[in-house]
Amino acid sequence: MAELPADEDRSFYALLGVSPGASDDEIKRAYRQLATTLHPDKVANTAHHDEAALLFTRIQEAYEVLSDPQKRDIYDVYGKEGLTAGLQLGDKLKSREELRAEWEAFQKQQKKEELEASVNYRGVYQFKIDATALVNPYAPHLARTPELTNIYMTSGLDVPLESRDWGWLASEQDVAHLGGLVNVRKNVGGGSFLAGYKRQFADYSSFEVHGAVGLRTLLSAQHTVQLSPESSASLVASWQPNAGVGLQFVSTRQLSPTVSGEYSWVVGPAESSGMSLGLTRRTEKLMLTGRLEVGAVTGLVCRAVRQLSSAATGRVAVKLTTAGIELDVGGNQRFSEVATAGCAVTVGLQGITLKLRYNRAGHLFEFPILLSSNPLHWPTLAGAYLLPPLLYLGGRDLVINPLKRGIAARRSRSERHKQAEVIRAALALSRSAAELMLPVARRRLDKEQRHGGLVVVLALYGEEAAVAEMAKEAPKRWAAAQAAAAAGGAPEPPADQRDAQQQQGQQGQQQGPQQQQQREPPAASEPGRQQAAADAQQRRGQQPGGEGGSDVPPAVADVTVAVQYMVESSKVAFHKGYPKSGLMGFCDPAPGAHKVLLVYFTFKGRPYRATISDSEGASLPARGAAVEEEAEAEMVLALATQLGAATGGSSAALSEAPSAASLVSVASGDAAWLTGDAGRG
Repeated sequence: MAELPADEDRSFYALLGVSPGASDDEIKRAYRQLATTLHPDKVANTAHHDEAALLFTRIQEAYEVLSDPQKRDIYDVYGKEGLTAGLQLGDKLKSREELRAEWEAFQKQQKKEELEASVNYRGVYQFKIDATALVNPYAPHLARTPELTNIYMTSGLDVPLESRDWGWLASEQDVAHLGGLVNVRKNVGGGSFLAGYKRQFADYSSFEVHGAVGLRTLLSAQHTVQLSPESSASLVASWQPNAGVGLQFVSTRQLSPTVSGEYSWVVGPAESSGMSLGLTRRTEKLMLTGRLEVGAVTGLVCRAVRQLSSAATGRVAVKLTTAGIELDVGGNQRFSEVATAGCAVTVGLQGITLKLRYNRAGHLFEFPILLSSNPLHWPTLAGAYLLPPLLYLGGRDLVINPLKRGIAARRSRSERHKQAEVIRAALALSRSAAELMLPVARRRLDKEQRHGGLVVVLALYGEEAAVAEMAKEAPKRWAAAQAAAAAGGAPEPPADQRDAQQQQGQQGQQQGPQQQQQREPPAASEPGRQQAAADAQQRRGQQPGGEGGSDVPPAVADVTVAVQYMVESSKVAFHKGYPKSGLMGFCDPAPGAHKVLLVYFTFKGRPYRATISDSEGASLPARGAAVEEEAEAEMVLALATQLGAATGGSSAALSEAPSAASLVSVASGDAAWLTGDAGRG
């Protein structure tokens, strides 16, 4: 027997198939079900005795930890490392004082890390570019090089201050701000030093003061009060050397669950005085904003922002003032939790401006590019609106996405090559677990069939791209297998495998009859034929999601039996918080890759499919989507019908069910239709 793999970094919760918040009764019930299935003394097939002993030891270890409140608390905080470092199973536990000291040290370290993470770095970096000479040159003999006309940069950081020990000066939350500003236009400009301090007196009151010295000297103070749960008010006082004292009052109120209003009154200085009234309506995917301004600047500003997808937004803004009208159209795309990019086109009295933005972790880089001083220059206007989205879509679909998929595929293949032996051992152990779980899975399958419940016909877990490719090819291979079975032959293998077989045949013709006879196994019974085919397939590496060559294991594991085993009362629950590779009967066939679980099933006689991310929580049949494609639906219904024929009837008929590697079966008794091979392990 091959050497059994060491225990992977599996979650104890995943091994028992329970959620991290499971009760003691749920943990005990899950353990008893698995223990009944995997106990070595209850294994009928002695060939799987060692695998059963290993799996039983793992679930026993998981139950020993999760059933003990103290060990479970340590495991939830520190993981397995906390148990093995100072609290090994079976060893004497540490005293309460030692545990308290460790916990306090952990809390201090955690608080330090939180304080460091709470320091907020932010900045705005704007580079204005004049590209009118490049887009629409003034004269043929003049240079067409774009000109950098203005640089504006401001950067700062907000540092939380710990002031709870300051006596009567103590506060719940204090924040200090330090920063700088640089503004250069046509090689002329300067900079300023910025500093500020904010104190939160209570949940409803705060006070902050800010100052700037340098290019622009300013001193301001602001007091904000939460008047009620729906309204707040702010009073801002400022002073500048040449402008004097200024005063501003701002009030906001929540008018309804989706509508809020804001009123602002700037008393001084005189050149900035005025009033404004704004309304904002927010829904799940739409935000509408309108603002009317009267005073130093008189005008109306309307803005609409629409969420186009989970990562993309579009916006339209119109600004109508006494000086003219300005239209701004653009959108943003979120690439990660901290990075977004955007593009907009602004048309107004200053001309046609293309604005490119990139924001990462609070730092905004903006590049306004003036394309034309004439806002009615139609060729420039059409190019500004059409070229950026076309370039983005073309670059995303033709360059970026294929490049990302290629890099991910190469990394996955390289990782599987490095860990080939570990993956093969894990796949073998998961197949052994399926063999042990099969009798219970068959009984549950029979029960679901008789009541029209949830019947799992195929479940694949592995690398997302490999699973998607197999799902795409499954109906075609099923149809080919059915046609071959009707004709009494074997299904035609895929093109790459067919070429390899032809090459092997040509090499065989060049060898002597004795060598040819050694390569062809003698005729055997059906079980022997399946075992020989499975062994040959494992040597070649031609399993679902695998590439040719024995050096790279498959990227997809068949977990049909494991998922059917999880069915209870026509429901399957996948808990969030841990990868599904830790579930009993599962393994990790593609380390480091993004993995998904694909499940084909029937419920009340209708075909469904569900694709679930690795650590995502989901429930079947609720998560399933009806299979609309005719060939795919026919495949699912036919597999369900064959499962019913294999498991229905007396208990003796259960032994005629499909092989342990998969509950899926075709007329020939194996799942060759899925892999295009002669058999399946």
